[in-house]
Amino acid sequence: MLTLDEVKQYLRLDSDAEDDYLNILLILAREMCENFTRLVMPSPLPESYRQAMLVCIGYFFEKRDGSKEGMPKIFYTLLQPYRKAAF
Repeated sequence: MLTLDEVKQYLRLDSDAEDDYLNILLILAREMCENFTRLVMPSPLPESYRQAMLVCIGYFFEKRDGSKEGMPKIFYTLLQPYRKAAF
């Protein structure tokens, strides 16, 4: 699992002012990865999962105004090899 410090480094944040929101985004990113792959998050976390989570967090951090742009395609590309086939 990603840490708050890793997320803050990725977003280049020095302040603790956004910590509560970032913790929510960490939960959201995990849920989105698990929903897309249809699997529980693996441990240890593969680098592609880590990057997908960071992309997700970065997207929601920047788009908190509700703009209509979708999740960047790279999020899905990074997770596609892990996706469990639907029945």
